[in-house]
Amino acid sequence: MFNIFPSSAEEAVAMLYVQRQDLTGKSPSEIYTMFQEAYYEVRKDRREKQKSGWFKDKKDDLQV
Repeated sequence: MFNIFPSSAEEAVAMLYVQRQDLTGKSPSEIYTMFQEAYYEVRKDRREKQKSGWFKDKKDDLQV
């Protein structure tokens, strides 16, 4: 079994976000923290959208 990165859309977006930042002078641990903060922000946003029915509404829009 292989572990593939990114394994989710959330990881992909977090990585893209970090890659677009100025990482000059950042330590690996600081970059990791940036990734984790971005990842959890995206997960929180997704959870809020799920609770509000946002995804269902978008899916319904496609079927009209």
